Amino acid sequence: MRFYDILKETSEHGRVPYHMPGHKRNPSFDYLGDAAAIDFTEIDGLDNLHSPGGIIRDTMNLAKEMYGAKESFILVNGSTGGVLAAVYSCCRGGKPLITVRNAHKSVYNAAVLCGSPVHYLMPRLADDGLILDVTPEEAARAIENAPDAAALLITSPTYDGVVSDVEGIAAICHRHRIPLIVDAAHGAHLGFLDPMVVSPVECGADLVIMSLHKTLPSLTQTGLLHVSGDLVDPKTVAQSLTIFETSSPSYLFMASVDGCLHEMKNPALFADWRERLDRLYREANARRGVHLRFPWRKPDAAFAFDESKLILSCDGYGGEELARILREEFGIEPEMTAHGYVLLMTGAGDTDEMTDRLCGVFRYLEKHPRPARSAEFCASPYAVVPESEMLLGNALEAESEILPLEDACGRISAEFVMPYPPGIPLIAPGEVITEERIAAVRDAIGVVTSRGEFDGTLYVVM
Repeated sequence: MRFYDILKETSEHGRVPYHMPGHKRNPSFDYLGDAAAIDFTEIDGLDNLHSPGGIIRDTMNLAKEMYGAKESFILVNGSTGGVLAAVYSCCRGGKPLITVRNAHKSVYNAAVLCGSPVHYLMPRLADDGLILDVTPEEAARAIENAPDAAALLITSPTYDGVVSDVEGIAAICHRHRIPLIVDAAHGAHLGFLDPMVVSPVECGADLVIMSLHKTLPSLTQTGLLHVSGDLVDPKTVAQSLTIFETSSPSYLFMASVDGCLHEMKNPALFADWRERLDRLYREANARRGVHLRFPWRKPDAAFAFDESKLILSCDGYGGEELARILREEFGIEPEMTAHGYVLLMTGAGDTDEMTDRLCGVFRYLEKHPRPARSAEFCASPYAVVPESEMLLGNALEAESEILPLEDACGRISAEFVMPYPPGIPLIAPGEVITEERIAAVRDAIGVVTSRGEFDGTLYVVM
């Protein structure tokens, strides 16, 4: 019997609930909808996420079988919880971490919690400064410069869908007996949608974090943490998860993980998704001036690309204008707006009607041409390894003062500054603030700090 069916049967025929949650599955609370009926806690017969032996264990076993992992854990607080647990499993006690500089903020927070010094691994950059992949050669140099590192972490695929040579990087790491952690939050579908772009689990990564909800039919906050190889003990990971995952996990979330995994066993799910993608690319390629990939990028610019990420640009248009057209003319909400493009995420739940509507955008753009202009992209703040004067945690806790951003040049940052989405810091605590970083902050869209929306000021260490 499936996870959802067990919850439904327990709701309909189970005992009177003198236990949490407080709504007691009473349908009179109409604002909860049908969700309350299967919103359970760890009662007899429904297993325990932190000591699984029943229906939760069955779902974990299904996940590790499908992805080919040694062990797979369910995540109910997103990839963030998985990243924290993965880094903590390797670096607790202040052990050094090698990480890509364009890592998600959760990686930095994990380093803060571990008290770890961070050594940066720099990705390749396109001519315009956009972030590409990490090469095995760069991974080898990073390990040579930090031989005492307890783990190496990369992001693959990136937010824009760039995939690194995980197999090659894993081989380098394993030669030095260093675990490879892959933040694959956006890559739970890899290996299923396109067999040529395989999962980082299959490529030999030791710890892989995936958000199921980003592209697959599962509820927000659901994900998986996979463990492979012999460098990281699954028991250590399980212990770390008890620190970072709630002790009251949502059974709605876990049922959706189980349902998602079973749905993924249906080849039609990915075949239909692939067919819609192919149609979108064909339609865009047939429209003059419309692009669904970075038009200036050579095919061999990176190791591989995840084509489920649509990078929509159009000659003569800026990203903000494209986003306005999508929203106001076609009722489409993009994932992210950048200066020269918008990022559109496809997923297993897309429909033919959605595809039709986006094809209409391509036709509209072709009928409304604009004079070509140079692409609007700023130099990447990740082109140069930042100078760090303090540990992340020490900088966050140091006595600080607040200054206008322009007056902070040469000072040490006491907080994070990042565009959100995707939550990748432009400035991290402990780093020396340079003119290039200040320009990147000014040029970014949707900037936030540790305090919330960016107001033009920054906390710096006194």
